[in-house]
Amino acid sequence: MFTLVSFGITNMCVLKCPHCYRDASKRLPNELSEDECMNIIDQLHNIGTRILVFSGGEPLTRSDIFNLIRYADSKKINTALATSGLLLNEYIIKKLADSNLKFIAISLDSTKPEIHDRFRGIQGLWNHVVNSLKILKDYGIKIQINFTLCKYNVDDVINMVEFCIKNDIDNLHIFHVVPVGRAFKYYEDIKLDIREVLNVCLKAVEYGFYNRINVKPTCIPQFWPYLKLSRPDIYNSITRGRSIGCIAGISYMYISPTGDVYPCPYLPYKVGNVREGSLEDIINSEVFRRLRSRDLSGRCRDCKYRDICGGCRARAFSYFGDLFSQDPECCIYDM
Repeated sequence: MFTLVSFGITNMCVLKCPHCYRDASKRLPNELSEDECMNIIDQLHNIGTRILVFSGGEPLTRSDIFNLIRYADSKKINTALATSGLLLNEYIIKKLADSNLKFIAISLDSTKPEIHDRFRGIQGLWNHVVNSLKILKDYGIKIQINFTLCKYNVDDVINMVEFCIKNDIDNLHIFHVVPVGRAFKYYEDIKLDIREVLNVCLKAVEYGFYNRINVKPTCIPQFWPYLKLSRPDIYNSITRGRSIGCIAGISYMYISPTGDVYPCPYLPYKVGNVREGSLEDIINSEVFRRLRSRDLSGRCRDCKYRDICGGCRARAFSYFGDLFSQDPECCIYDM
């Protein structure tokens, strides 16, 4: 059922990224203990989770991260780590490899060091991340680049695809900013029009397709009907056997550092807490059942592309306070 789970194990982070969905900074006083995290991993194993992404904040600020990765691996769950890359060095990378980490998702928001460093608030971070990529490859950890699309880097998207090709990186995820957390404060300064987002992502996916790079637009469920209409050949090729559209609460959920359970990290609608009830009970709640059946309202309910899009539930909640409402950025309905 929930094949992919993001587990934010800490709120601690020294970066001040303007698009952060958590407004991460200091460690919270009531964050889950190592034993509690392992209990959650047991429950994830029982509900059939196949990929567990340890995120934050910055997950590498927790000293028990290697134990948690090893424990999840012992439960036959493929592990991934979402990181800024700031704390990576050969010693840490070797420990991650020894823990049998399968994937690492590193944020890189530009091919230009000055833009990425300004966006992330740490001078020299770009060079540090790029130098870490070779070490990660040497230790056999698969790499995914996370690129947050905004007005500061919209002209750099194809360059980033080329960067991935040059560095033999197979996966590039392009994120569309959702106005939540710290991003709510800075949203007007960094956002792009949805039509520009779709056009840029189409070019990136086309370029990646012909160069055998998996380019995946994320938090942009409208992209899939847009791709189907624009390039049905590519759509049919890359969507076969793949979950597309908004998967929040369908095949994906998020667990916070204090055990709150949400349909996705960008959707601050608490469905339950693992300290108060089992994950199995939480995922069988009415909210998750409605999301799985795409029981939506407004234009998303009536849209002929509902099954391959479904609208961004986080964006609907941010604008209307209703996670089942229509996506306010939709430009596909009348196509």
